[in-house]
Amino acid sequence: MRTFDQPTVRCDLHVLQILQGARRLIEMGWCQGAMARDADGRAVDPGSPTAIQFDPLGAIERAVLDLFRGDGRYLVQNYYKGFFAIASGLHTRAAIALWNDDPARRKEDILARFDLAIEQSSMPPVPHAAKIAA
Repeated sequence: MRTFDQPTVRCDLHVLQILQGARRLIEMGWCQGAMARDADGRAVDPGSPTAIQFDPLGAIERAVLDLFRGDGRYLVQNYYKGFFAIASGLHTRAAIALWNDDPARRKEDILARFDLAIEQSSMPPVPHAAKIAA
């Protein structure tokens, strides 16, 4: 039963909100080899208040948590929206981590990938062609 003094929580975020929030986090601090790092370079949970640098997946997780003010109840369903948008062409979580952790990778590459995902997520879906009966 819902109490009337508490606002209803919108549990389904738009992918653009997630991607834009994650991109801002990467812009402020990017890392390799962990989903998130603190000021001393130690690996921490992306939801940790000490996290200041993020890899793409850590940034997506933290963006969702930030949008819900730390409430993790809707993390998974929204995390995967951001994950699939950024993973286009990379296919798996391991591939995203490997791509991010490549020694030749630069912060600009990560930001460009987010820009592409944001652009693609902003476009209206293309309708499928009608099937022709044989």
